Amino acid sequence: MRWSRKTPPQQSGRSVDPAVFDTAAAELGFVLDASQRHAAAVLAAGDRDLYLWGPVGRGKSWLMATYFDALPDGRKLRVHFHEFFRDLHAAIRASRNDLGVALDRILDGLDVVCFDEFHVYDPADGKFIARLLPVLVKREIRVVLTSNYPPRSLMPNPLFHDGFVPTIDLIERSLTVVTLDGPVDYRTVAAHDSGFAAGFWVSPGTPGQLTRLGLHVPTPTECRTLRPAGHPVHVHRAADHLWIDFADLCERATAPADYLVLARDFPRWVVSGVPELRYVKRDAAQRFANVIDVLYDRDVTVIFLAHASLDTLGGDRAGLPVDIDRTCSRLGRLRWIDLAAVRS
Repeated sequence: MRWSRKTPPQQSGRSVDPAVFDTAAAELGFVLDASQRHAAAVLAAGDRDLYLWGPVGRGKSWLMATYFDALPDGRKLRVHFHEFFRDLHAAIRASRNDLGVALDRILDGLDVVCFDEFHVYDPADGKFIARLLPVLVKREIRVVLTSNYPPRSLMPNPLFHDGFVPTIDLIERSLTVVTLDGPVDYRTVAAHDSGFAAGFWVSPGTPGQLTRLGLHVPTPTECRTLRPAGHPVHVHRAADHLWIDFADLCERATAPADYLVLARDFPRWVVSGVPELRYVKRDAAQRFANVIDVLYDRDVTVIFLAHASLDTLGGDRAGLPVDIDRTCSRLGRLRWIDLAAVRS
């Protein structure tokens, strides 16, 4: 993360020409729908904090990225919420538990900060966010959040939801809430040309399928133990690509901070032994969803070697992550290879 010297905020550093959204859409071969056009106008104005939510694949992250890219360089930050939590916790420790000083360390000199994939499930995260947001919204910085959920659906666990309602009230009072709910899931019509979308979901991972993809199973001598963010992570290969088994990635004590470092260091992954999620423990399934969020956000090319076809992943919802729809939508951008057919 880049630090810069704090200077007085400037409205001109937050607004952009609305035409940038039409131009960016035209370059990708589509026209903004009515919902996207409204969201783009609110983003472009730059005058209020914004909470942009809607179903998966409607263009929230794309709109945020287009807005962010059009802003002047040097006074902006776009960050996944997992990454921000990691850096903020480290800054708080370095600041002797002073949240204001920690935020100064991270946000100093910025006009705009954009958070992708805002969600709140964990009660401990909820308590931290309840402490963070009042301090954050008082700053002379424009805050833009994207989420798959309306504010009232945050912290869905009924045991903890009521305790989070004051924070929801603050979001609705302090941020402009815009719904992005157009008719098209754009991930279902995107090209498979680069990054995450260039990956594969392969089942059941036969030798013939691996040969077709130019893969060979790692030898025992290639196995290593990495410590990307402190946790030991066992991998089968760490060379031109990372080869890791689902059990080592999701059934052990790993965290988003580990995935962020591994995604930074390895732009190509193979994840083997992916089971049907209904047969794994809930925390392992949630780690897998977190892995997909990081890999998608970092645009890492991944080949998943799975026990079952991708279209069965979200069939039985018992024990699956809360965000299984987003996970399935993102995995749906992959090309599929199974014994019956090839789908892209």
